[in-house]
Amino acid sequence: MKKICCLFAAALCCLACEKYPSGSDCDNTELSFDPVKGWPLQEFDGEVEHFSAPEPPFEYTVTYEYDKSGFCNPERGSYHPLEYHFRGGIPEPYSLERLSSARNGNCTLHYLGVYLCDYLESDIPQEALDVLRTHFEREREAGTKVVLRHAYSWDNKWPVQEPELKWILRHIEQLGPVWREYEDVIYVVQAGFFGCYGEWHTTTHINTSEERAAIVKSILDNLPESRQVAVRTPAHKRKILQDIYGRTFTLADSVTAETAFDGSYKSRIAGHSDCIFANSSDGGSFQSPMDLKLWRREGAYTSLGGESCFVGDYSYCGCSYSNKHLRKLQWSYLSNHYAIVDHWRTNGCNDDLERRVGYRLVFNGASFYGRFSSGEDFLMKLCLTNYGFASLINERRIELILVNDNDPSEKYVYISRKDPRDWKGCHHYEYDEKLVLPASLKSGQQYTLYMNLPDISPELHDDCNYSVRIASRGVWDEDTGYNRIAAFIAE
Repeated sequence: MKKICCLFAAALCCLACEKYPSGSDCDNTELSFDPVKGWPLQEFDGEVEHFSAPEPPFEYTVTYEYDKSGFCNPERGSYHPLEYHFRGGIPEPYSLERLSSARNGNCTLHYLGVYLCDYLESDIPQEALDVLRTHFEREREAGTKVVLRHAYSWDNKWPVQEPELKWILRHIEQLGPVWREYEDVIYVVQAGFFGCYGEWHTTTHINTSEERAAIVKSILDNLPESRQVAVRTPAHKRKILQDIYGRTFTLADSVTAETAFDGSYKSRIAGHSDCIFANSSDGGSFQSPMDLKLWRREGAYTSLGGESCFVGDYSYCGCSYSNKHLRKLQWSYLSNHYAIVDHWRTNGCNDDLERRVGYRLVFNGASFYGRFSSGEDFLMKLCLTNYGFASLINERRIELILVNDNDPSEKYVYISRKDPRDWKGCHHYEYDEKLVLPASLKSGQQYTLYMNLPDISPELHDDCNYSVRIASRGVWDEDTGYNRIAAFIAE
């Protein structure tokens, strides 16, 4: 990057942030930026510290242009539906080619419905568990993840085909080792297991809140603590927590910034809808104003997603209402296989909604303070917007990576102590860090600073398909999964 001698004040980032107040529609300014350069190879444990309002020896600033295109990003957006029917035999796993094809449509999620029809009164056989293991292995290779649901009834016939509670709990116990082995490619688990399609309605055997609570608690106990379990309605969550904790669960008990991601049952119970936009209650999801308030409050910390069952009253699925509804609920993922998607395409808003479901992080501007010289403190203030409706839900870390453009083997990795899950949907943020520059920095050579938001799993950390792409033009490197912030000449 070229030094820019006071063309912009240090407050440029701050002013840019102020342009987008909390709860805005997150429109982005059209700014400019240089193309990506240099690829790092070698790692170094550096130091990152928080800073605020330094007295700069000098400063320079860079701005960026918003990228309006559609592209893949992990753990968000539209999903492709897939199903396994263990009915009359063991199905073949989906091919790697089939799973990989989702990314051609910018989808990184599969909805995976697993119907255990043959095992109403028996254990799940090893052959069936091996099919799931093979499937998850191929999800890793394909660069995709799953929204997972298990059930027994795949049609709408009465009586509903499902086992008694004891067999459901036994099957959850059997599935637990598979879930833990492939935690990295599971985005969220929908509670499922009873009712038509596992949707918790029209059930034959599971008729009490205590039975529902037992199923959800068992899933939570067998699923890795890092993953959430989505239930059908806010009322279900309140009642399940009441049965688990033995006390009334009210709106005041909802997840907050202080209790989010703490591993508790409360923080790990998320929500899903099988009928969003059908009517004013989203197909029975909201039975009271409290229900809607609960999902709106918790959408910043828990995954919310699902599907529309049909195109209902057009006042509830039009472009304007859909945008506002998804934004207020902080919606993370949505099926792309229902008539409502065609309705949005016809009315010209589907592309924008697809870009905004889930998170969509944008660099707006960055200011730098200090001498870019070996051993010096180098201060950065990066202004960014989450233009999407939702936050990142599963844990990720922020890596700042410094690379010598002349010798890419010289690479330094700084691990931030900040949590990108704090960047809520439709909000603007100032992200600041102090980097202690390495003593080995070579004077006169150019270094590029990148941000990397990789998957927390060691298995996926170095796979760029699982790194977050920033929606600013020219910053993304598809070979490494890094996002270019700026370049500097070492003094």
